[in-house]
Amino acid sequence: MDAQLFLKKGDIVDIVSPGSSSRADDVERAMELLEGWGLVPRLPKETFQEHPFHSNEDSIRFELLKKAFLAKDSKMIWCLRGGYGANRLMNSLLKMKKPSKQKLVVGYSDITSLHVFLKQKWGWPSVHGPLLENLVSGRMTAENIEDTRKILFGELETTHYEIMPMNVPAAKMKNRTAPLVGGNLVVLQSGLATPVQVKTKGHFLFLEEIGERGYRIDRMLYHLRDSGALDGCQGILLGDFLLGDEKDNKNFVQFALERFVNEVQIPVFCELPVGHGTENLPLFVGLPARIEVEHEKWFLVQNFGSKKTPKAKKVQKKPAKKKSAARQK
Repeated sequence: MDAQLFLKKGDIVDIVSPGSSSRADDVERAMELLEGWGLVPRLPKETFQEHPFHSNEDSIRFELLKKAFLAKDSKMIWCLRGGYGANRLMNSLLKMKKPSKQKLVVGYSDITSLHVFLKQKWGWPSVHGPLLENLVSGRMTAENIEDTRKILFGELETTHYEIMPMNVPAAKMKNRTAPLVGGNLVVLQSGLATPVQVKTKGHFLFLEEIGERGYRIDRMLYHLRDSGALDGCQGILLGDFLLGDEKDNKNFVQFALERFVNEVQIPVFCELPVGHGTENLPLFVGLPARIEVEHEKWFLVQNFGSKKTPKAKKVQKKPAKKKSAARQK
């Protein structure tokens, strides 16, 4: 990847809020964190306005996002929060001319819509990684935050995440390379039959979700499959699927995942450290990734360095021991 896309001290980072609103103290702490990294965060004063669902009206959120894309002096666009609303900006983005200057967009969850758009319409890579709020929420460990900083500053050139096979096709898989797409399951499912439907043919697809009950997970996964959206998919990687308890506190998320996994012929892996849990490590959407088998262990490896990027150690993450295969809690 072009080394010019990575951050350096003194760079301007445009902060956007295409989805839900944020608390003032979280915004202030997030900006202080970026300043502590030697960056210059820029947040338009008109970003927030009282609204039942979003940080502002659709028109304002789009204009601020467009302004960030077109800004000649900023290096990166970092989303404050997910929530709900980025999908409502897609029709406006589809009418927008691709900017001449490429820059990375960072975020996840509701920002999945943006990742799909950037990859499929503009051919830009983007970073599925922590929202700015996540960095100051106390949920992420200091190590994870530092890994994120190093990756975005180009101080690391490779991520190396251990994953676990969930079905026979995955257990039989040998080394395989494919571009990476994916994100939040609800957002991807809601994009079916729209101009920004995710294209998985010839790609690895990663998924994560939070707060959805088992039957809803089941319905969304089979909608993806039966719509043909998974035809030609080279592999599915599951991150966090958290919460989703029934009213009686039972939980059937794992049942839904395992039934789906055992009924598809696509290799499916779990334990990818992404999602709404304590680990949400960066993945470069749109760039090639490789599933490697080493001594009967499987890894998702992504190399995003360049000749201009200083060579450094790779980020290696092993799955923690959990009660269930898909990081369900």
